[in-house]
Amino acid sequence: MYRNTINFNKYQLPETFNVTLSGIDYEAEIWYNHVNDRLYITLRDENGEDLITSEKLVAGERLFAGVNDENLPREDLVMIDETGKSTVVNFANVNRDIWIAEDDTFPGELDPGNTDEGIFNPDGDETSMDFDADETDEPDDDDDLDELDDLDFIQSGGGGE
Repeated sequence: MYRNTINFNKYQLPETFNVTLSGIDYEAEIWYNHVNDRLYITLRDENGEDLITSEKLVAGERLFAGVNDENLPREDLVMIDETGKSTVVNFANVNRDIWIAEDDTFPGELDPGNTDEGIFNPDGDETSMDFDADETDEPDDDDDLDELDDLDFIQSGGGGE
């Protein structure tokens, strides 16, 4: 897992632990409902006041997405399976295949003013962004269009037998 994750011991549920998010210490409680084989989270602020109670952990969905509260962490916490195999969060796969993780891969992706083209560059080194020596990102200098140039030449009678 390449993202920051929130770890807990699923064999000792319910488990209450402290987690620092957005520079603030929160208390998280994870519990398991064996009847429906699902896990839930309760989040409390530094004073022990409930911010979120019993939110179901759902694969691929942002935690606390439906709550607008300035006291919640700013990080996007998502149940992520980087292999893409898990579609549900249950006792068998949590903290093995799927994790509570900070999803900061493409921040601002849904921002309409975002100009990021979605190029993943984890090391921040823009000098070698997977371009070959003969490639550039300039459309005028794109050698991939040679086939079209050749087709135009053949259709104009300049090639063939």
